[in-house]
Amino acid sequence: MNAVNRQMTLRRYPEGMPRESDFEVVTSEIPDVGEGEVLCRAQYLTVDPYIRVHVSPSMSVGYAPTTPLGAPIPGEAILQVVQSRHPGFKDGDFVAGFGGWQDYCALPGDSLRKVDRGLAPLSAHLGSLGMPGLTAYVGMTKLAEAQAGQTVFVSAALGGVGAVAGQLARIKGCRVVGVTSSAEKCRYAVEELGYDACLDRTRPDFAASVAAACPEGIDVNFENAGGEVFWAAFNNMKPYGRVLICGLVADYNDGAPPPGPDQAPHLLRMIALKRLVLKGVMVADYWDLRPRFLEEVSGLIRDGRLKSKEYVVQGIENAGRAMIDMLSGRNFGKTVVRIADAPVD
Repeated sequence: MNAVNRQMTLRRYPEGMPRESDFEVVTSEIPDVGEGEVLCRAQYLTVDPYIRVHVSPSMSVGYAPTTPLGAPIPGEAILQVVQSRHPGFKDGDFVAGFGGWQDYCALPGDSLRKVDRGLAPLSAHLGSLGMPGLTAYVGMTKLAEAQAGQTVFVSAALGGVGAVAGQLARIKGCRVVGVTSSAEKCRYAVEELGYDACLDRTRPDFAASVAAACPEGIDVNFENAGGEVFWAAFNNMKPYGRVLICGLVADYNDGAPPPGPDQAPHLLRMIALKRLVLKGVMVADYWDLRPRFLEEVSGLIRDGRLKSKEYVVQGIENAGRAMIDMLSGRNFGKTVVRIADAPVD
């Protein structure tokens, strides 16, 4: 066991796109373990868009408590049990829990879930078999009401949520159009994940390319991006279409609403004229679906029908850089941080 606990913390709250100087690695003592708790050592840390909301005093209102300066940045992790004072866990078990960006954490045993290494590599339990995958599963199986032959539009199409949502839609027999941030990513989405089309949001003709790729309109928009991506999809929705609001990562670095005319009248008018349905996706409402989700999605992974790609960053000291890469689109796949001495899957 290390003598100290390394923690990635905030030196200051980011203004706009985070910078590496906003983050700081500090050390603390390894926490004591209380009755009913489990001391764990981190193996993999997740880097997801929701973490950016946690570190923004303006964005976190109504969503989650703002992370205090100097505290470990929150997030789910794959952990190995070092010492257990809970009857459900023993030393050496692999678990998932919200331990944050630090080497060691002591968590209530009832807040942890065991990780089955036989289903997929450990890191996959932060992605396709973790909270992002469950979010995609909830959206596509419970909320989207997508039917075979319909067009499903997925932004952030190679992210932890988007990649699973797009592939689940494809498996249902839908026509899937994805959005990513480079031509290379688009090729991967089409050639490896089976998307029917994929659009590069950085191109100047992006809005026109959405209309060209969806000539009959969009039945389901699985929205992870917001910003211009949202409006390009929204303006091409079919009557009776469904918009699932899962994430708005393009807006997470904004401290205030964007300048310009109020778009609410146009939004509300089109909702009324096209009889659109807008639904928010909050995975916390559907934890009870986890057993069915794990069974179905792990089976798809085992059969090779659902694939995943990871962007792995080495070392807790680089977790801040990993967040910046994820928010700026420099990542390629679901972003995770691997602790240096994590086991080899």
